[in-house]
Amino acid sequence: MIVDERSAAFYALGQARAGGGPVAVVATSGTASANWHPAVIEASMDNVPLILVSADRPAELLQTGENQTIDQRRLFGTFPRDFIELPPPGDVLHSYYVSVGRRAADKSQWPLMGPVHINAAFREPLLPADAGDVPIWPQNAHTIIARPEIKPSAASLGALAARISGQRGVIVCGRGSYPSGFPRTVCDLAAQLECPIIADPLSGLRWGRHRRDRILTAADIFMRRDGGLPQPAWVLQFGGVPTSRTVQGWLGRIGAALLPVVPAGDWPEPSRSARAVIHSDPLPLAAALLDKEPDPAPEDWAADWQSLDAAGRELVADDRYRPPEADLVQVLEHSLPDGAWLFVGSSMPIRSVDAFSRGREHELWAIGNRGASGIDGCVSTVAGMTSCRPGSFGLVGDLALCHDMNGLLPGRDVVGTLIVVNNGGGGIFGLLPHRERPEFEQLWRTPTGLQPEKMAVLFDLPYATAAPDETLAQLLTDSNKKPGMRILEVRVDAELSWERHKALWQAAANL
Repeated sequence: MIVDERSAAFYALGQARAGGGPVAVVATSGTASANWHPAVIEASMDNVPLILVSADRPAELLQTGENQTIDQRRLFGTFPRDFIELPPPGDVLHSYYVSVGRRAADKSQWPLMGPVHINAAFREPLLPADAGDVPIWPQNAHTIIARPEIKPSAASLGALAARISGQRGVIVCGRGSYPSGFPRTVCDLAAQLECPIIADPLSGLRWGRHRRDRILTAADIFMRRDGGLPQPAWVLQFGGVPTSRTVQGWLGRIGAALLPVVPAGDWPEPSRSARAVIHSDPLPLAAALLDKEPDPAPEDWAADWQSLDAAGRELVADDRYRPPEADLVQVLEHSLPDGAWLFVGSSMPIRSVDAFSRGREHELWAIGNRGASGIDGCVSTVAGMTSCRPGSFGLVGDLALCHDMNGLLPGRDVVGTLIVVNNGGGGIFGLLPHRERPEFEQLWRTPTGLQPEKMAVLFDLPYATAAPDETLAQLLTDSNKKPGMRILEVRVDAELSWERHKALWQAAANL
Protein backbone atom coordinates (compact mmCIF):
# COMPACT_ATOMS: atom_id res chain seq x y z
CA MET A 1 0.00 0.00 0.00
CA ILE A 2 1.64 3.22 -1.22
CA VAL A 3 -0.41 6.33 -0.53
CA ASP A 4 1.07 8.47 -3.32
CA GLU A 5 -0.21 7.11 -6.64
CA ARG A 6 2.64 8.56 -8.70
CA SER A 7 5.13 6.95 -6.32
CA ALA A 8 3.24 3.65 -6.49
CA ALA A 9 3.45 3.54 -10.28
CA PHE A 10 7.21 4.18 -10.30
CA TYR A 11 7.64 1.65 -7.48
CA ALA A 12 5.93 -0.91 -9.72
CA LEU A 13 8.16 0.19 -12.58
CA GLY A 14 11.23 -0.54 -10.45
CA GLN A 15 9.84 -3.96 -9.53
CA ALA A 16 9.15 -4.77 -13.18
CA ARG A 17 12.67 -3.72 -14.19
CA ALA A 18 14.26 -5.81 -11.45
CA GLY A 19 11.95 -8.80 -11.78
CA GLY A 20 11.57 -8.92 -15.55
CA GLY A 21 7.80 -9.54 -15.49
CA PRO A 22 4.60 -7.50 -15.34
CA VAL A 23 3.56 -5.79 -12.09
CA ALA A 24 -0.01 -4.65 -11.38
CA VAL A 25 -0.91 -1.22 -9.96
CA VAL A 26 -4.39 -0.45 -8.57
CA ALA A 27 -5.91 2.95 -7.72
CA THR A 28 -9.30 4.57 -7.25
CA SER A 29 -11.16 6.76 -9.72
CA GLY A 30 -10.67 10.42 -10.56
CA THR A 31 -7.27 12.06 -10.47
CA ALA A 32 -5.77 9.16 -8.48
CA SER A 33 -4.92 7.05 -11.51
CA ALA A 34 -4.02 10.16 -13.55
CA ASN A 35 -0.97 10.44 -11.29
CA TRP A 36 0.36 7.27 -12.93
CA HIS A 37 0.89 9.08 -16.23
CA PRO A 38 4.66 9.83 -15.96
CA ALA A 39 5.41 6.19 -15.09
CA VAL A 40 3.11 4.98 -17.89
CA ILE A 41 5.05 7.10 -20.37
CA GLU A 42 8.37 5.71 -19.12
CA ALA A 43 7.10 2.13 -19.23
CA SER A 44 5.81 2.63 -22.76
CA MET A 45 8.95 4.33 -24.06
CA ASP A 46 11.31 1.77 -22.51
CA ASN A 47 9.21 -1.40 -22.94
CA VAL A 48 8.51 -2.21 -19.28
CA PRO A 49 5.45 -4.44 -18.57
CA LEU A 50 2.90 -2.86 -16.22
CA ILE A 51 -0.77 -3.71 -15.63
CA LEU A 52 -2.70 -0.56 -14.67
CA VAL A 53 -6.06 -1.27 -13.00
CA SER A 54 -8.03 1.93 -12.42
CA ALA A 55 -11.34 1.82 -10.57
CA ASP A 56 -14.11 3.84 -12.22
CA ARG A 57 -17.70 4.92 -11.73
CA PRO A 58 -20.37 3.18 -13.86
CA ALA A 59 -21.23 4.57 -17.29
CA GLU A 60 -24.57 6.04 -16.15
CA LEU A 61 -22.76 8.47 -13.82
CA LEU A 62 -20.37 9.87 -16.41
CA GLN A 63 -20.98 13.48 -17.50
CA THR A 64 -23.41 14.04 -14.61
CA GLY A 65 -21.19 16.02 -12.24
CA GLU A 66 -21.08 13.08 -9.82
CA ASN A 67 -18.24 13.30 -7.31
CA GLN A 68 -14.84 11.87 -8.28
CA THR A 69 -16.05 11.06 -11.78
CA ILE A 70 -13.91 11.87 -14.81
CA ASP A 71 -13.63 10.38 -18.28
CA GLN A 72 -11.03 7.64 -17.75
CA ARG A 73 -11.41 6.02 -21.15
CA ARG A 74 -8.04 6.17 -22.91
CA LEU A 75 -6.76 8.20 -19.97
CA PHE A 76 -3.15 7.58 -21.04
CA GLY A 77 -3.59 8.23 -24.75
CA THR A 78 -1.48 6.14 -27.10
CA PHE A 79 1.06 5.00 -24.50
CA PRO A 80 -0.58 1.72 -23.33
CA ARG A 81 -0.17 -1.36 -25.51
CA ASP A 82 -3.87 -2.04 -24.96
CA PHE A 83 -6.92 -0.57 -23.22
CA ILE A 84 -9.66 -2.78 -21.72
CA GLU A 85 -12.97 -1.46 -20.37
CA LEU A 86 -14.40 -3.74 -17.66
CA PRO A 87 -18.15 -3.57 -16.98
CA PRO A 88 -19.36 -3.53 -13.36
CA PRO A 89 -19.37 -6.87 -11.51
CA GLY A 90 -22.47 -8.88 -12.25
CA ASP A 91 -22.84 -7.61 -15.82
CA VAL A 92 -20.69 -10.42 -17.27
CA LEU A 93 -19.57 -13.89 -16.21
CA HIS A 94 -16.73 -14.22 -13.73
CA SER A 95 -14.72 -16.14 -16.34
CA TYR A 96 -14.58 -12.96 -18.43
CA TYR A 97 -12.58 -11.14 -15.76
CA VAL A 98 -10.18 -14.07 -15.46
CA SER A 99 -9.69 -14.04 -19.22
CA VAL A 100 -9.03 -10.28 -19.23
CA GLY A 101 -6.30 -10.73 -16.64
CA ARG A 102 -4.58 -13.40 -18.68
CA ARG A 103 -4.79 -11.42 -21.90
CA ALA A 104 -3.54 -8.25 -20.25
CA ALA A 105 -0.49 -10.13 -18.95
CA ASP A 106 0.12 -11.39 -22.47
CA LYS A 107 -0.34 -7.97 -24.14
CA SER A 108 2.10 -6.39 -21.67
CA GLN A 109 4.83 -8.78 -22.85
CA TRP A 110 4.18 -9.44 -26.53
CA PRO A 111 4.80 -8.35 -29.23
CA LEU A 112 6.25 -5.24 -27.59
CA MET A 113 6.54 -5.02 -23.80
CA GLY A 114 4.80 -2.11 -22.14
CA PRO A 115 1.82 -0.98 -20.02
CA VAL A 116 -1.75 -2.24 -20.37
CA HIS A 117 -4.61 -0.18 -18.92
CA ILE A 118 -7.68 -1.92 -17.47
CA ASN A 119 -10.47 0.47 -16.46
CA ALA A 120 -12.81 -1.31 -14.04
CA ALA A 121 -16.25 0.17 -13.28
CA PHE A 122 -18.09 -0.47 -9.99
CA ARG A 123 -21.62 0.27 -8.81
CA GLU A 124 -22.64 0.79 -5.22
CA PRO A 125 -22.68 -0.99 -2.87
CA LEU A 126 -18.94 -1.36 -3.33
CA LEU A 127 -18.79 -4.24 -0.84
CA PRO A 128 -21.10 -7.25 -1.14
CA ALA A 129 -23.56 -7.89 1.66
CA ASP A 130 -22.30 -11.46 1.90
CA ALA A 131 -18.60 -12.21 1.45
CA GLY A 132 -19.64 -15.64 0.19
CA ASP A 133 -20.99 -13.94 -2.93
CA VAL A 134 -17.45 -13.06 -4.03
CA PRO A 135 -16.15 -15.66 -6.52
CA ILE A 136 -12.86 -17.31 -5.65
CA TRP A 137 -10.05 -16.50 -8.08
CA PRO A 138 -8.99 -19.83 -9.65
CA GLN A 139 -5.69 -21.18 -8.37
CA ASN A 140 -4.68 -22.32 -11.84
CA ALA A 141 -5.05 -18.86 -13.36
CA HIS A 142 -1.35 -18.51 -14.22
CA THR A 143 -0.58 -17.65 -17.81
CA ILE A 144 2.38 -19.20 -19.60
CA ILE A 145 3.69 -16.68 -22.11
CA ALA A 146 5.78 -18.41 -24.77
CA ARG A 147 7.55 -15.45 -26.36
CA PRO A 148 8.98 -16.47 -29.73
CA GLU A 149 12.56 -15.66 -30.61
CA ILE A 150 12.84 -13.26 -33.52
CA LYS A 151 15.55 -14.23 -36.01
CA PRO A 152 16.48 -12.94 -39.46
CA SER A 153 15.86 -15.20 -42.43
CA ALA A 154 18.74 -17.28 -43.77
CA ALA A 155 18.99 -15.03 -46.83
CA SER A 156 19.06 -11.84 -44.74
CA LEU A 157 21.63 -13.31 -42.40
CA GLY A 158 23.86 -14.35 -45.28
CA ALA A 159 23.66 -10.88 -46.84
CA LEU A 160 24.52 -9.21 -43.53
CA ALA A 161 27.44 -11.56 -42.88
CA ALA A 162 28.79 -10.84 -46.36
CA ARG A 163 28.47 -7.09 -45.81
CA ILE A 164 30.46 -7.02 -42.56
CA SER A 165 33.01 -9.74 -43.36
CA GLY A 166 36.53 -8.35 -43.70
CA GLN A 167 35.28 -4.75 -43.48
CA ARG A 168 36.04 -2.02 -40.95
CA GLY A 169 33.15 -1.96 -38.51
CA VAL A 170 31.97 -0.95 -35.05
CA ILE A 171 29.42 -2.56 -32.74
CA VAL A 172 27.37 -0.18 -30.57
CA CYS A 173 25.39 -1.55 -27.62
CA GLY A 174 22.88 0.88 -26.15
CA ARG A 175 20.74 0.31 -23.10
CA GLY A 176 18.67 -2.84 -23.07
CA SER A 177 17.46 -5.82 -21.08
CA TYR A 178 19.71 -8.27 -22.86
CA PRO A 179 19.60 -12.01 -22.08
CA SER A 180 22.40 -13.41 -19.95
CA GLY A 181 24.36 -14.89 -22.86
CA PHE A 182 24.46 -11.72 -24.94
CA PRO A 183 27.53 -9.98 -23.42
CA ARG A 184 29.74 -13.03 -23.94
CA THR A 185 28.42 -13.70 -27.47
CA VAL A 186 28.65 -10.14 -28.77
CA CYS A 187 32.15 -9.71 -27.32
CA ASP A 188 33.23 -12.96 -29.02
CA LEU A 189 31.74 -11.64 -32.26
CA ALA A 190 33.74 -8.41 -31.90
CA ALA A 191 36.90 -10.45 -31.38
CA GLN A 192 36.12 -12.48 -34.52
CA LEU A 193 35.54 -9.29 -36.54
CA GLU A 194 38.49 -7.44 -34.92
CA CYS A 195 36.20 -4.49 -34.25
CA PRO A 196 35.56 -2.29 -31.20
CA ILE A 197 32.38 -2.19 -29.11
CA ILE A 198 31.04 1.14 -27.84
CA ALA A 199 29.11 0.04 -24.75
CA ASP A 200 26.55 2.22 -23.00
CA PRO A 201 26.64 1.86 -19.20
CA LEU A 202 23.06 0.54 -19.26
CA SER A 203 23.98 -2.21 -21.72
CA GLY A 204 25.56 -4.39 -19.03
CA LEU A 205 28.68 -4.97 -21.13
CA ARG A 206 31.14 -2.86 -19.15
CA TRP A 207 30.98 -5.10 -16.09
CA GLY A 208 31.16 -8.86 -15.81
CA ARG A 209 33.27 -11.94 -16.42
CA HIS A 210 32.92 -12.00 -20.20
CA ARG A 211 35.90 -10.83 -22.23
CA ARG A 212 36.02 -7.04 -22.33
CA ASP A 213 39.18 -6.38 -24.38
CA ARG A 214 37.19 -4.94 -27.32
CA ILE A 215 34.97 -2.66 -25.22
CA LEU A 216 35.53 1.11 -25.40
CA THR A 217 34.49 3.12 -22.35
CA ALA A 218 35.81 6.63 -23.14
CA ALA A 219 33.94 7.24 -26.39
CA ASP A 220 32.11 10.24 -24.90
CA ILE A 221 35.53 11.85 -24.41
CA PHE A 222 37.73 10.90 -27.37
CA MET A 223 34.93 11.40 -29.91
CA ARG A 224 35.19 15.13 -29.16
CA ARG A 225 38.54 15.30 -30.96
CA ASP A 226 38.80 17.80 -33.82
CA GLY A 227 41.02 15.46 -35.81
CA GLY A 228 38.17 13.18 -36.83
CA LEU A 229 37.66 9.48 -36.28
CA PRO A 230 38.33 6.30 -38.27
CA GLN A 231 35.56 5.81 -40.83
CA PRO A 232 33.65 2.52 -40.55
CA ALA A 233 32.04 0.68 -43.44
CA TRP A 234 29.31 -0.58 -41.11
CA VAL A 235 27.99 0.01 -37.59
CA LEU A 236 25.81 -2.63 -35.97
CA GLN A 237 23.70 -0.98 -33.26
CA PHE A 238 21.97 -3.08 -30.61
CA GLY A 239 19.60 -1.70 -27.96
CA GLY A 240 18.42 1.84 -27.38
CA VAL A 241 19.88 5.21 -28.30
CA PRO A 242 23.24 5.68 -26.51
CA THR A 243 23.36 8.03 -23.53
CA SER A 244 26.24 10.10 -24.89
CA ARG A 245 25.19 12.95 -27.17
CA THR A 246 28.70 12.81 -28.61
CA VAL A 247 28.21 9.19 -29.64
CA GLN A 248 24.74 10.02 -30.94
CA GLY A 249 26.21 12.78 -33.10
CA TRP A 250 28.83 10.41 -34.52
CA LEU A 251 26.16 7.82 -35.36
CA GLY A 252 24.20 10.51 -37.17
CA ARG A 253 27.20 11.32 -39.35
CA ILE A 254 27.96 7.81 -40.58
CA GLY A 255 24.80 7.67 -42.70
CA ALA A 256 23.87 4.46 -44.49
CA ALA A 257 26.59 2.50 -42.68
CA LEU A 258 24.32 2.39 -39.61
CA LEU A 259 22.42 -0.88 -39.14
CA PRO A 260 20.01 -0.77 -36.14
CA VAL A 261 18.92 -4.12 -34.68
CA VAL A 262 15.27 -3.80 -33.61
CA PRO A 263 13.10 -6.75 -32.50
CA ALA A 264 9.95 -4.58 -32.70
CA GLY A 265 8.93 -0.96 -32.34
CA ASP A 266 10.63 2.30 -33.24
CA TRP A 267 14.05 2.56 -34.82
CA PRO A 268 16.45 3.89 -32.12
CA GLU A 269 18.04 6.31 -34.54
CA PRO A 270 17.25 10.05 -34.09
CA SER A 271 19.29 11.19 -37.11
CA ARG A 272 17.06 9.21 -39.51
CA SER A 273 20.12 8.42 -41.63
CA ALA A 274 19.82 4.62 -41.51
CA ARG A 275 18.44 3.11 -44.69
CA ALA A 276 17.66 -0.34 -43.33
CA VAL A 277 16.82 -2.11 -40.09
CA ILE A 278 17.51 -5.66 -38.90
CA HIS A 279 14.48 -7.16 -37.17
CA SER A 280 15.92 -9.68 -34.74
CA ASP A 281 16.46 -10.32 -31.07
CA PRO A 282 20.05 -9.39 -30.16
CA LEU A 283 21.35 -12.75 -28.94
CA PRO A 284 20.26 -14.97 -31.86
CA LEU A 285 21.61 -12.44 -34.37
CA ALA A 286 24.99 -12.15 -32.64
CA ALA A 287 25.21 -15.93 -32.26
CA ALA A 288 24.26 -16.58 -35.89
CA LEU A 289 26.83 -14.06 -37.19
CA LEU A 290 29.49 -15.63 -34.98
CA ASP A 291 28.66 -19.07 -36.44
CA LYS A 292 29.22 -17.63 -39.94
CA GLU A 293 32.87 -16.96 -38.96
CA PRO A 294 33.16 -13.66 -40.87
CA ASP A 295 36.62 -12.43 -41.77
CA PRO A 296 38.28 -9.90 -39.44
CA ALA A 297 38.76 -6.25 -40.31
CA PRO A 298 42.07 -5.09 -41.79
CA GLU A 299 45.07 -5.03 -39.46
CA ASP A 300 45.29 -2.16 -36.96
CA TRP A 301 41.61 -1.19 -37.29
CA ALA A 302 40.69 -2.21 -33.74
CA ALA A 303 44.07 -1.02 -32.42
CA ASP A 304 43.41 2.52 -33.68
CA TRP A 305 40.18 2.67 -31.68
CA GLN A 306 41.82 1.18 -28.60
CA SER A 307 44.52 3.87 -28.78
CA LEU A 308 41.89 6.61 -28.87
CA ASP A 309 40.08 5.03 -25.93
CA ALA A 310 43.30 4.84 -23.92
CA ALA A 311 44.04 8.50 -24.69
CA GLY A 312 40.61 9.47 -23.38
CA ARG A 313 41.15 7.52 -20.16
CA GLU A 314 44.54 9.18 -19.67
CA LEU A 315 42.91 12.62 -19.85
CA VAL A 316 40.43 11.68 -17.14
CA ALA A 317 43.30 10.45 -14.95
CA ASP A 318 44.98 13.87 -15.19
CA ASP A 319 44.10 15.99 -12.14
CA ARG A 320 43.91 19.11 -14.31
CA TYR A 321 40.92 17.71 -16.18
CA ARG A 322 39.36 15.25 -13.74
CA PRO A 323 35.88 16.36 -12.53
CA PRO A 324 34.80 15.33 -9.02
CA GLU A 325 32.13 13.08 -10.55
CA ALA A 326 34.92 10.90 -11.96
CA ASP A 327 36.13 10.16 -8.43
CA LEU A 328 32.58 9.30 -7.37
CA VAL A 329 32.06 6.89 -10.27
CA GLN A 330 35.42 5.23 -9.62
CA VAL A 331 34.55 4.68 -5.94
CA LEU A 332 31.19 3.19 -6.91
CA GLU A 333 32.72 0.93 -9.52
CA HIS A 334 35.37 -0.38 -7.14
CA SER A 335 33.24 -0.61 -3.98
CA LEU A 336 29.84 -2.02 -4.93
CA PRO A 337 29.62 -5.76 -4.22
CA ASP A 338 29.72 -8.44 -6.89
CA GLY A 339 26.29 -8.80 -8.49
CA ALA A 340 25.02 -5.45 -7.19
CA TRP A 341 22.06 -3.69 -8.79
CA LEU A 342 22.45 0.05 -9.39
CA PHE A 343 19.75 2.47 -10.52
CA VAL A 344 21.33 5.48 -12.27
CA GLY A 345 19.23 8.62 -12.39
CA SER A 346 18.87 10.86 -15.43
CA SER A 347 20.69 14.14 -16.01
CA MET A 348 24.21 14.29 -14.51
CA PRO A 349 24.38 10.83 -12.82
CA ILE A 350 23.94 8.77 -16.01
CA ARG A 351 26.25 11.03 -17.99
CA SER A 352 28.92 10.76 -15.30
CA VAL A 353 28.69 6.97 -15.23
CA ASP A 354 28.83 6.91 -19.03
CA ALA A 355 31.91 9.14 -19.25
CA PHE A 356 33.92 7.86 -16.29
CA SER A 357 33.14 4.18 -15.60
CA ARG A 358 35.89 1.91 -16.88
CA GLY A 359 34.52 -1.56 -16.22
CA ARG A 360 35.35 -4.37 -13.83
CA GLU A 361 35.31 -8.16 -13.68
CA HIS A 362 32.67 -8.36 -10.95
CA GLU A 363 29.05 -8.28 -12.08
CA LEU A 364 27.17 -4.99 -11.83
CA TRP A 365 23.63 -4.55 -13.16
CA ALA A 366 22.80 -0.93 -13.99
CA ILE A 367 19.32 0.25 -14.93
CA GLY A 368 17.79 3.68 -15.45
CA ASN A 369 14.58 5.40 -16.53
CA ARG A 370 15.87 6.45 -19.95
CA GLY A 371 12.73 5.87 -21.99
CA ALA A 372 11.67 9.49 -21.50
CA SER A 373 14.79 10.43 -19.46
CA GLY A 374 12.84 12.23 -16.74
CA ILE A 375 14.05 12.87 -13.22
CA ASP A 376 10.60 12.22 -11.74
CA GLY A 377 9.97 8.97 -9.92
CA CYS A 378 13.65 8.03 -9.47
CA VAL A 379 13.47 7.46 -5.71
CA SER A 380 10.30 5.37 -6.00
CA THR A 381 11.89 3.31 -8.79
CA VAL A 382 14.88 2.62 -6.53
CA ALA A 383 12.52 1.54 -3.74
CA GLY A 384 10.65 -0.81 -6.07
CA MET A 385 13.86 -2.27 -7.47
CA THR A 386 15.23 -2.77 -3.96
CA SER A 387 12.06 -4.53 -2.82
CA CYS A 388 12.90 -7.21 -5.39
CA ARG A 389 16.68 -6.98 -5.03
CA PRO A 390 17.50 -6.27 -1.37
CA GLY A 391 20.78 -4.47 -0.86
CA SER A 392 20.54 -2.57 -4.14
CA PHE A 393 21.82 0.96 -4.77
CA GLY A 394 20.48 4.11 -6.37
CA LEU A 395 22.42 7.12 -7.70
CA VAL A 396 20.36 10.30 -8.11
CA GLY A 397 20.80 14.06 -8.04
CA ASP A 398 19.47 16.43 -5.40
CA LEU A 399 16.70 17.74 -7.70
CA ALA A 400 15.56 14.18 -8.43
CA LEU A 401 15.38 13.53 -4.69
CA CYS A 402 13.29 16.66 -4.12
CA HIS A 403 11.05 15.81 -7.06
CA ASP A 404 10.23 12.37 -5.67
CA MET A 405 10.62 12.86 -1.91
CA ASN A 406 7.50 10.76 -1.32
CA GLY A 407 9.43 7.82 -2.71
CA LEU A 408 11.24 7.76 0.62
CA LEU A 409 8.00 6.61 2.28
CA PRO A 410 8.01 3.10 0.73
CA GLY A 411 11.79 3.29 1.14
CA ARG A 412 11.27 2.75 4.87
CA ASP A 413 10.37 -0.90 4.20
CA VAL A 414 13.27 -1.89 1.93
CA VAL A 415 16.96 -2.63 2.49
CA GLY A 416 19.07 -0.50 0.18
CA THR A 417 21.20 2.60 -0.29
CA LEU A 418 20.39 5.86 -2.07
CA ILE A 419 23.45 7.92 -3.06
CA VAL A 420 22.46 11.57 -3.57
CA VAL A 421 24.83 13.79 -5.57
CA ASN A 422 24.16 17.26 -4.20
CA ASN A 423 25.50 19.92 -6.57
CA GLY A 424 22.94 22.56 -5.66
CA GLY A 425 20.31 22.06 -8.34
CA GLY A 426 20.39 21.23 -12.04
CA GLY A 427 24.14 20.98 -12.38
CA ILE A 428 23.96 19.66 -15.93
CA PHE A 429 22.80 23.05 -17.22
CA GLY A 430 26.09 24.58 -16.11
CA LEU A 431 27.71 22.61 -18.94
CA LEU A 432 25.64 24.53 -21.49
CA PRO A 433 25.91 28.16 -22.69
CA HIS A 434 22.97 28.98 -20.41
CA ARG A 435 25.47 29.29 -17.55
CA GLU A 436 26.52 32.73 -18.79
CA ARG A 437 23.03 34.19 -18.68
CA PRO A 438 21.96 36.28 -15.67
CA GLU A 439 18.82 34.15 -15.26
CA PHE A 440 20.82 30.91 -15.00
CA GLU A 441 20.27 30.29 -11.28
CA GLN A 442 16.55 31.05 -11.34
CA LEU A 443 15.49 29.46 -14.62
CA TRP A 444 17.93 26.59 -15.23
CA ARG A 445 19.84 25.53 -12.14
CA THR A 446 16.78 26.03 -9.87
CA PRO A 447 18.37 25.23 -6.49
CA THR A 448 15.82 24.24 -3.85
CA GLY A 449 17.90 24.69 -0.70
CA LEU A 450 16.35 21.52 0.75
CA GLN A 451 18.71 19.33 2.74
CA PRO A 452 18.81 15.54 2.28
CA GLU A 453 19.75 15.14 5.96
CA LYS A 454 16.47 16.74 7.06
CA MET A 455 14.54 14.60 4.59
CA ALA A 456 16.10 11.52 6.18
CA VAL A 457 14.96 12.74 9.60
CA LEU A 458 11.45 13.39 8.29
CA PHE A 459 11.11 9.85 6.95
CA ASP A 460 13.09 8.25 9.78
CA LEU A 461 15.82 6.90 7.48
CA PRO A 462 19.55 6.41 8.18
CA TYR A 463 21.79 9.15 6.77
CA ALA A 464 25.47 9.88 6.27
CA THR A 465 27.54 12.30 4.21
CA ALA A 466 30.87 11.54 2.59
CA ALA A 467 33.28 12.85 -0.02
CA PRO A 468 33.92 10.61 -3.04
CA ASP A 469 36.96 8.96 -1.42
CA GLU A 470 37.79 6.07 0.89
CA THR A 471 35.12 7.30 3.35
CA LEU A 472 32.38 6.71 0.81
CA ALA A 473 34.01 3.44 -0.22
CA GLN A 474 33.80 2.21 3.37
CA LEU A 475 30.15 3.23 3.67
CA LEU A 476 29.31 1.39 0.46
CA THR A 477 31.18 -1.69 1.61
CA ASP A 478 29.46 -1.79 5.01
CA SER A 479 26.51 -4.16 4.82
CA ASN A 480 23.11 -2.54 5.26
CA LYS A 481 20.70 -5.21 6.49
CA LYS A 482 18.18 -3.17 8.47
CA PRO A 483 14.93 -2.01 6.81
CA GLY A 484 15.08 1.60 5.74
CA MET A 485 16.72 3.04 2.64
CA ARG A 486 20.04 4.50 3.72
CA ILE A 487 20.76 7.98 2.29
CA LEU A 488 24.39 8.80 1.51
CA GLU A 489 24.87 12.43 0.49
CA VAL A 490 27.89 13.30 -1.67
CA ARG A 491 28.38 17.04 -2.04
CA VAL A 492 29.95 18.21 -5.30
CA ASP A 493 31.38 21.65 -5.97
CA ALA A 494 29.41 22.59 -9.09
CA GLU A 495 31.78 25.38 -10.14
CA LEU A 496 34.77 23.03 -9.95
CA SER A 497 32.85 20.39 -11.86
CA TRP A 498 31.93 22.77 -14.67
CA GLU A 499 35.49 24.07 -15.02
CA ARG A 500 37.01 20.58 -15.06
CA HIS A 501 34.47 19.32 -17.59
CA LYS A 502 35.23 22.28 -19.83
CA ALA A 503 38.98 21.71 -19.54
CA LEU A 504 38.53 17.98 -20.22
CA TRP A 505 36.54 18.60 -23.38
CA GLN A 506 39.05 21.16 -24.64
CA ALA A 507 41.87 18.70 -24.08
CA ALA A 508 39.88 15.97 -25.85
CA ALA A 509 39.45 18.22 -28.88
CA ASN A 510 43.25 18.27 -29.22
CA LEU A 511 43.74 14.49 -29.10
